[in-house]
Formats: sequence, C-alpha cells, structure tokens
Amino acid sequence: MSCLAYRRFESRPCGPRDRAIAAGPRTAMTLFPAILIGLLTSSVASNVGPARASQCAGGGQYGVRWKWIENEQLDYDLPCERIEDAVGLSPTDFDAIFPWSDIKLCNVKRQTDGTSRVVDRSDPEFALDGTGGHVMVEIPKHYSRRYMSGGYEYRLISATPRSDFIVDPAFVENGRQIDKIYIGAYEAFVGDDGRMQSRSGVYPTADKTRVDYRKYARANGPGYGILDLRTLLLIQNLFLIEHADRNSQRALGNGWGKILQPARTYRCVLPETQTNRLVTLRGSARTAADAMSNLFIGCAITITSYDLPAKVYHTGRSLTRVELDSPKAGLVSMCFDGVPIDTTADMCLGGAAQKTGWADRLAAHSGHGEFQGVPPLSSYRCAVKYRHMENLWGNVWCFIDGVNLSNGRAYICCNMDDYQSGVVTGKYLPTGMVQLLQDDNGDVGGDKEIHYLRNLGYDSHHPWLALPQDYTFQGRSSLPGASLRLRNGNFGDYYYLNTKATCYVHGGGFDHYWRCGLFTLRGWATDSLKWYLYGSRLIYKPLGSLGCGGQEQTGDSLVDSAKLALLTKEQDKQAERHTRRLRSDSWESTQYLFGDMPRRADRSNNH
Repeated sequence: MSCLAYRRFESRPCGPRDRAIAAGPRTAMTLFPAILIGLLTSSVASNVGPARASQCAGGGQYGVRWKWIENEQLDYDLPCERIEDAVGLSPTDFDAIFPWSDIKLCNVKRQTDGTSRVVDRSDPEFALDGTGGHVMVEIPKHYSRRYMSGGYEYRLISATPRSDFIVDPAFVENGRQIDKIYIGAYEAFVGDDGRMQSRSGVYPTADKTRVDYRKYARANGPGYGILDLRTLLLIQNLFLIEHADRNSQRALGNGWGKILQPARTYRCVLPETQTNRLVTLRGSARTAADAMSNLFIGCAITITSYDLPAKVYHTGRSLTRVELDSPKAGLVSMCFDGVPIDTTADMCLGGAAQKTGWADRLAAHSGHGEFQGVPPLSSYRCAVKYRHMENLWGNVWCFIDGVNLSNGRAYICCNMDDYQSGVVTGKYLPTGMVQLLQDDNGDVGGDKEIHYLRNLGYDSHHPWLALPQDYTFQGRSSLPGASLRLRNGNFGDYYYLNTKATCYVHGGGFDHYWRCGLFTLRGWATDSLKWYLYGSRLIYKPLGSLGCGGQEQTGDSLVDSAKLALLTKEQDKQAERHTRRLRSDSWESTQYLFGDMPRRADRSNNH
C-alpha cells in the first residue's frame, strides 16, 4: 500500500458519551542519528509470536485520522474518522485487539539485589496499596505510524512490522528494543526513604522540582524514571486510535479540575493551638455546602500562607466536616484530620491534589468516578482513568522528562539514562518544527480564554514527534463567546509556551477546569520551580534486570532500517506545505467569530 494511501475510512462521532468503558542551529535530519532511526524501524524488528499476532485480529492495522485546522470556522469541530481495520469499531472492541488487549495492571517489585520483577494481578501477592510493589500498567511493544496526507493527520498501530511503521520510540533504550514498559497507575508518592512510589491511598507528592522527582524515581534503581515525552506520546497514540476522539475529557471524564486553589481563600481569623480546625469568616454562606465552595467532605486540603501563597504550611490532610457559626456566630470551623497543628492569622485553607485510588472502585479499566461536591461544576470533581492509569489529566501537573526547552524551542533526548535538566547540546537535539509562543493565561471561562491548542507539530523526518505547535485566534486578546466552543471542540486543551520555560508540565492541576486534558502541555515551567500543583508519575523500563529480551540491531539491517524510516519525497513536500501554511497564515479570526456559530452545551451539563 502506498505510504500516502489509506484503505477506507468511516466518519464517526468524536467519542462515546458513556463514562464507563468495559474492560534552528541544526536541521531536522540531525535530531536523531541514523543508528537510532535504524533501531526504531520495523524491518529489522524481532519476530512477533503467533499468540501475539492472533490477538491482533489477524495482524491488522488500526487507525484514525482528522483534519488539520486551517480554517477555524470549518475545521475546528470536525470529528475523527476511523480508518483501516478500525472502521466500525467502538472502544470496547479494542479489549480484544493487540496491544490494548495486553495492557494490564500489575506490581513491579524491587528485589533485595536491586533488580525488579513483575507480579501479575492474579498473583496473591498483588496489591494496590504498594505492599506488592509499585502499582504499574504494563504496555507491550508494538508498531506505529504517523503521517500527513491531503490535509489530514493519520495515526496507525500494528502488532506486526509493516512498511513505514516503526517500533514505537518508547520501547527503545540504549540501542535496544524493550518488549514491555511500565507506567505508574497513580501519580507519584515519595516515601520516607526518598524513593518514588506508585500506589493507591496516598496523597500525591507535590511541591518539588523536576530535578527532585527525577532523583526520587532513579533511587529505585536502573530503568526507573519520571514520565517522559516518548511515553506520553505513546499513551496519546493509544487513546486516539481507541476512542477516535481528540478530546479526552469528552471521551472519559473531566477529572479533578474544579477544586479551590489555596491562594488567599479561607483565611484564619481565630488562631488556636493544637487544633484540627481552621476558623474563618462565614460571610454570606447559608449552608455548609455554601461555606465549602468548590471543596467537599473527604477532599484533600492544603494550608498555605496568606501573604506568600506559594508557601505551604501543611498538606496531606482531608476535610472531615464544616461547622457553621462555630465557635461563635459569624464564623465557620473547617475541620480536618491528621496531627493537631497551631494555626496563625497568616494561614488560609484550600484544596489540594486528591488521594490516589479514587478510581479503584471502577470495575472498568477506563472511565470516571462519582462526582463530588455540589453542582453545577461537580462533574469537574472526579477521578478519571484510561487503561488503568488514574488521573492522566487533572489533580496535579506532571513534570515531563526527555524534553528541555530553551528560548521557546524544544530539545529532545531519546535515552532515559541521559536525561538531565538545563541541557540543549550533546544528547539533547533540536526539533525540526517551529512552535508558536503564547504567554497569556486568559480568564477561565471569559472572553480572553481563546488560545486553545489547534494542531500538533509535524516533522516529516521524525513523524512520531507530536508537540503542540499553534493555537486558536492568534493575534487576538479576546473574543466574546469563544471559550465555550473552543473547550468542547478539537482537543479542548489549552496552549502554553514562553521563552522563559525550561521544561513541560502535563495534564492540568486540580484548579484547571476544562483546560485539563491528555494533550495539555504547559511550556511555562522551569526546573527550579516547585508548586503545590506540580507532581510526577513513575515509569519503569526493564533494561536487562527483568529479562526483557531486548534485541540489538547491527550491520546492513541498520542501513535498510534508516531508508525505511524516511518518508517519500511526495509526503515530505505535502507535510512541509501544511507547516508553512500554519506558520504564515494570519488567521483573520474576525471572519470566523465563534459567537456567530452554534454552541454546544457546557460539558458540565453533558454527564
């Protein structure tokens, strides 16, 4: 089949509405050396066993395509279309298709000799609370393809090697292919021993730097790290093809996105010693629910400084009750668990990252939990999970490794042993794409919230590299009525990139509303920044200690691989035309005012 052809496609809605699913200085060509291109290419990949092939419905290829946005009026709301063997399928069908069929929950347990072993979910030793080891999600090696044609972006996955497909880059480390990789089922928790963990029932560790989190992850031994760009792109690819939807909140749920940020909120007006409450003003609250305002009983809380909002006094606690007119009329007692504390007039109370495990009660591997708190925005207070991975968006922003930013440009490293901060030379090489700068946070739900992600960048020499490239309504600072539609169409995720950032954080925090999502990458963070909204997630790639069966590739096969990794000249030209158009078009937004177009109902009313 021609690399520009596709066999068939079907126009489908952008995703199911049911919330529980069963079960520069260098050219682009210098980004990755030829040796790595060879390692990634399918022509020299190891043979796929018969059992694995049979799980992929005869070794088919499953894909999705969508229109690149060139006209914000005509293209923004167009649905994804299933292609190839995915035509006619629903997300539940992928439970029987490799690699989705082999994605499973497990424990990865560190041994006394420093190695790790996998504990299957059916093993009596398996546990969600960490006693059986890190709670991880195992994903098997597979092959993928991304390309542009006719103004569409195409994504494909196959269990077996195919022309123009590559072994997904997440499965290549130190020049070796890895049969399986492991991703934390929960946001990271750092124990007293300084090792990062993935387990249920704990408060995610926040308020650390990317350097700190990398150190905590590596303390587990070889092969451990924090969520990196290649692994994130792998997850995105699996999601896109399974759900045929670019909008993760619409497909699976909104997540923890509407919880009160503890910045100058409920201020202490009655300092006390050795207490489990913070006394604040009642104000106009008529009920306890009114007094909680975007909190709920059982909600994790943080107590911060009123004068210095980024300073955290106490965390790792939950709200247990709210008492009106206590200890006297006009006051409210916000009661919490944990060791008693001394409160001061500089303290204020607000929300925090919620405990891991809220989605454990879901029988399905994907979906969202019960809504918490009171309407109308309670649908933005729930845990979500995709293929057993809880809160990939919402709750905490997760630092992403393997990509550094400098002056608004991304530099990529493809070996986790070489990940380090502040480096844009050596193993870190520049991408071949230009990403637009966008430094305006807008106003949540207001007329200035108009700069949503529009397209993912495309480097024809390295098609798998899909970073946010541009945003909606460039050149405008506001547009009445646009926010509601933007958040519900396309990816529905916001776009952030400035010249001061040195790294990305991903997914959105507990106060990020509808801007949370699987494709939200915030290029405003630095490696020295820590915040109660920033956290991490553990990954593990067995680099020999697990008997992963990694395969080295040498000789003439590398030359053949490098040739196959390059796209055809026709495809290169077509991709470059789209990129030039995106960069040069002024996008006269006044011609396509969203206020003149029909709007969808707010997502909060669609649950």
